[in-house]
Amino acid sequence: MTAAEDAPVPVVDPTIDPALLRRVHAEVLEPNFPATELTALDEFVSAALDGKLDVLVAHAGHTPHGAISGAIVGERFGPALLIAWLAVTPQQRSCGIGSALLAAGSARWISLPGVELVLAEIERPDVHRTHEQFGDPQRRLEFYTRAGAGALVVPYYQPPIGAGMPRVRGLLLTVIAAAAPTPIPRTLTVGETAVVRDLIEATMGSAAMADEETAAVFAAIEDPAGLRLIPLADYGDIPYEAVSPHS
Repeated sequence: MTAAEDAPVPVVDPTIDPALLRRVHAEVLEPNFPATELTALDEFVSAALDGKLDVLVAHAGHTPHGAISGAIVGERFGPALLIAWLAVTPQQRSCGIGSALLAAGSARWISLPGVELVLAEIERPDVHRTHEQFGDPQRRLEFYTRAGAGALVVPYYQPPIGAGMPRVRGLLLTVIAAAAPTPIPRTLTVGETAVVRDLIEATMGSAAMADEETAAVFAAIEDPAGLRLIPLADYGDIPYEAVSPHS
C-alpha cells in the first residue's frame, strides 16, 4: 500500500478560532511559503476573524484539536474566490491531504451564492526550481492537473503581498472550479471573463493606472478572440517574459 492509501481520511473543517489560526500560520503556512508570499501572523488572524479569509484546516483522524495536517485558505473578490494558500505539513505530504483540502475548499466556495470561479496561483515549472523547503513546482502542477484545473492564457504575476514586498512573477492563474463547468480547453464566457477582469482590478489596480507589465495582463483578458483556458500541461503556450526582480 502507498502512504496515501494507508493514511486515515483527514477531517477538514472551517475555523475562526484565534489559537488554531495562529497554529495554522506557524505550523502549516510558514514552513511552506517564503516571506514574499505570506502575510504576517497578526494580519492573517485578523483577516480570518473579519471574514476576509476563509480558513479550512485538516486534522488526521477525528481529532479537531490535535495535530494539524494542512490548511487551505480562500479570499473572496466578488464572484471570484482566490485560493490564497494551500499547504500540508512536511510530515504529512503525499498522504492525500492536499487533495482532500482542495476538494473540500473548492466544493465549499463554488457553492457560495454568487461565486462563479474558484482560482489559484501556481508556479511555472520552467521558471521556478525545486526548493528543498518549499517543494517541487512540477509536482504541484501535476497535483492541480489531477484535480482538473486549467490555466488561463494570461502573463500573470502575484501582486505584492504587503508594503515593500516584490511582485512574484512566473506564475499561472488557474481555474479550479466553475459554476458552469465545461471541458478544457475552452474559451471563457463573457461573464466569466468579467469575473477574472474584476479580480485583476481588485488585486493589481485599474487598467487606466497599469504599468507595462500589468497592461499585458489586461490585454490578454480583453483579447477580442476571448480568454482561453487550456490544459495545465500546455502552460508553455502562455507567454512569459522575465522581468528584473527590482522593477
